[in-house]
Amino acid sequence: VSTQSTGSDGEDRVGYCCGIRRVLGDRGDMLLSDSSDSTPVPSEPDQEVGFYGEVLDSFKAGYLIRKDVDGVLIEVNASKHAYNVSVWDQLIHATRALLEMSATVAQFRSHAEYFAPLFIKLAGDRQTETVILEEVATWALEMERVDEVQSILHSLYDLDVLDEGSILAWSRGCEEEIKERIERFVTWLEEADEESSEDD
Repeated sequence: VSTQSTGSDGEDRVGYCCGIRRVLGDRGDMLLSDSSDSTPVPSEPDQEVGFYGEVLDSFKAGYLIRKDVDGVLIEVNASKHAYNVSVWDQLIHATRALLEMSATVAQFRSHAEYFAPLFIKLAGDRQTETVILEEVATWALEMERVDEVQSILHSLYDLDVLDEGSILAWSRGCEEEIKERIERFVTWLEEADEESSEDD
């Protein structure tokens, strides 16, 4: 499913929201392997369309005026309750909005620096960080921007949005096209992890 503009913003959002549901559908067992207390409940497509539009608008407006990121999070949470979307869809849509805002890797880095505190509050464990990783991969494949994935993940790692353990675990089962592009970064993380273990 492509999110490239083929019509109105509403039509683009419908196409995107119908496609992202496979993130939890195809890899649900893996995402839930570390938790038995929570089960993703996908939201209805119409709810996702409206919610994604509001998240994207909140992100763009917040970044433009450099609004306190906690204020952006309050808006996102309010939209989540208004549209009755799941916590999983909230994180997926927030990740996609961050990616969609950025035309270049440099722009993504700037946006990620601003929104990092928001994502740290939304995520913070292996399960939720895997949702972010899956959405980055899905977006990159759909938009044919796989060459940017390594830089994107490196930025999210540097900003403490993603933990090295989450990245390494996810990388073992990710799509081959993605795996090839992040090989150098994964190797660097593995070597750093080994050095840390030796020091301990």
